[in-house]
Amino acid sequence: MKKVNLLLLALLGLFLGACDSNDDTDGDWGKAAEFSGNNRVCAVSFTDKEGNVYIGMGYNEDVKTADKNLTDFWKFNGSKWERLENGTFPDKGRYGSVAFVIGDTAYIGAGFRRAYTGDDENRYYSDFYAYDLVKQDWVKDANGEPWKTDIKEDFESDKFDPVQCAFYSGIAFSHGGKGYVGTGQIDGRASNMIYCFDPKAKKWSDAGFSGDSRVGASVFEIDGKIILCLGASGSDYRRDVWMFDGEWKPKRSLADVYGKKSDDYDEIPRQYAASFVAYDGNLLRGYIAGGMGARNMRSCWEYRIENDRWYEVTEFPVVMGNCVAGVGFSSKDKKYGYITVGGSGLLSATRSATWKFIPGVEEDDENDY
Repeated sequence: MKKVNLLLLALLGLFLGACDSNDDTDGDWGKAAEFSGNNRVCAVSFTDKEGNVYIGMGYNEDVKTADKNLTDFWKFNGSKWERLENGTFPDKGRYGSVAFVIGDTAYIGAGFRRAYTGDDENRYYSDFYAYDLVKQDWVKDANGEPWKTDIKEDFESDKFDPVQCAFYSGIAFSHGGKGYVGTGQIDGRASNMIYCFDPKAKKWSDAGFSGDSRVGASVFEIDGKIILCLGASGSDYRRDVWMFDGEWKPKRSLADVYGKKSDDYDEIPRQYAASFVAYDGNLLRGYIAGGMGARNMRSCWEYRIENDRWYEVTEFPVVMGNCVAGVGFSSKDKKYGYITVGGSGLLSATRSATWKFIPGVEEDDENDY
């Protein structure tokens, strides 16, 4: 009998060891400063060089105005949200816009507008306006009007499809002093076109992306390298992953790896997820969370660029619910990430809460309330 007990204990020890996935240090979600503006989905966001985060525009079916397309902007300094006094978008409201920052200037544009008045119409946009982050105001042209650039008008060659440059729910980032925007939905179909903006020449050009078309993709930057992933075309959720460091390079696709349960990548593919970067120990990691279409929409995944692999971390608390078309961003010191706004569905702006994720620590359920 004693031998049987010892055998059972040994087997139990092996079982517990096999089930140990380091869950106690997979990160913790907790409440942060609630977003102070109207709820919204498909908002646009960008970060200045001091680490302040800006969120604006988007869509809210429940606002008490005829036009549900928003134009206001808000700034988060790490502790509270403040509305920008001169931050109202200088054109009609839209959602699914994108933004990138070069120096002290943010460029905000593209997007889609739903019609809400008799003299209005649904419209895709290809124009970008410039916001001066020092003056905290929109850049004006020589006539005192809001300055703008339009991909359709300022493309350096006439050999391109003018329909493709007007899109929404695409991606944007800056690299090497230039801005990059694209993918997204164009006239009812997904695009794989990405454009490059040169602020010195004030011209757009083809960025040479050859990956799959996609809507609602995610991007984040690790050590000067841009990672582009996720998104979907119709019901086809994309599994290709790309890195941009001045050139586009394919990375390991989101496919299962035999024999490693922690690499069950079927839960990763999704669109309209939030993304951010944060330090897990001394190494900067990329994170994607929420979105729609995933097998588990509350799951959160960490990307490690050094071995080109993904690891599941602590999922959203039940009280946090789902987050579709929300905004993800990093703290100034990149010690943790945030997710705010978004909704339970693509056009359902139900969230104003802001949640903070701290990597590499033990989960604490008391932070969920």
